Amino acid sequence: MVLPGNCSTSAALCMQFLTQLASVAIDSAYSTPVAPSAVPNYHHNPHEKLFISYRSVPPPAPAPSSAAVPIRFNSYSSVGSNIRGLNSPTLHPGSMEPPLTPGNYRLYSMRFCPYAQRVLIYLAKKNIPVEVVNVNPDRSPNWYLAKSPIGRVPALEINGKVVWESNVIVEYLDELFPTTTVLPRDAFEKAHQKILVERLSPIMNALFEFYSSSNNQQAQRQNDMNVHSALRNAENLLRDSFYGGRQPGYADYLTWPFLERLQLLTMSQNSQFRYFPGLHYPKIGAYIARMQNQPEIKFSSRPLTYHKAYLDSFAMGMPNYDFGIYGKN
Repeated sequence: MVLPGNCSTSAALCMQFLTQLASVAIDSAYSTPVAPSAVPNYHHNPHEKLFISYRSVPPPAPAPSSAAVPIRFNSYSSVGSNIRGLNSPTLHPGSMEPPLTPGNYRLYSMRFCPYAQRVLIYLAKKNIPVEVVNVNPDRSPNWYLAKSPIGRVPALEINGKVVWESNVIVEYLDELFPTTTVLPRDAFEKAHQKILVERLSPIMNALFEFYSSSNNQQAQRQNDMNVHSALRNAENLLRDSFYGGRQPGYADYLTWPFLERLQLLTMSQNSQFRYFPGLHYPKIGAYIARMQNQPEIKFSSRPLTYHKAYLDSFAMGMPNYDFGIYGKN
């Protein structure tokens, strides 16, 4: 099962992991951030423990491409050079809505959200000009709640039209910009990439289980077994340099943010993973190295120490969405 495609309220934060580990889960400079609230109330499916999405409101139908394509731009510029505001400070309740020039794209994001990272990878790969506005997904400004149900991220806005759900957004971008499509044009190959995302979902599940369990040796042994199972599955499914073939594709970009964060296992004292993925998975080890060398991945990724620091801040009830922006935090 593919897990939902957004971070929202409790979604942007890890459920049980936060409550069981001292309550730990794991950019628009137009206002001064206010202190985030304490740990929110969690009230969702226990199997959707990390960065959950709410599907009570379906995604809007994509607008006709003629109404949404922005001004012309140079698709051959360096990767990420068309993206502004990646590390702008997070907007909280009381923040004013930044003005958006007609014809320009805006991505509403949260710097540590894996679903938002999916979209950032796509935008960087396609070199689409976009302004990133980071919002607090747990306590969103009122103007953002009018755009995205329950304040979830990511969301993409163009000319007043808003699309959310990370998988919907990236397919929308492929339809708007077909000359740089990531999904194959062939219907069968396109379907196969989507199937691969489904089949790689144990990686996402293993991450959620890791952060939702108590931090003791017995629980960690079970978590390690689940990670081994997910890695064996991923190893068997890798038939080429990437899941997309000779080059990274849809399945690679939608799965990578979770694989990136799963490497935090090595920071757990009770985990047997001293380095990731370990000697048992040579294909995945080489795959991770190849992915880390892709310009779009380099652009969108954050150091594991940043992810860990964000988690620790949330464990203390003061999630630091802006960690790393101001140097030493």
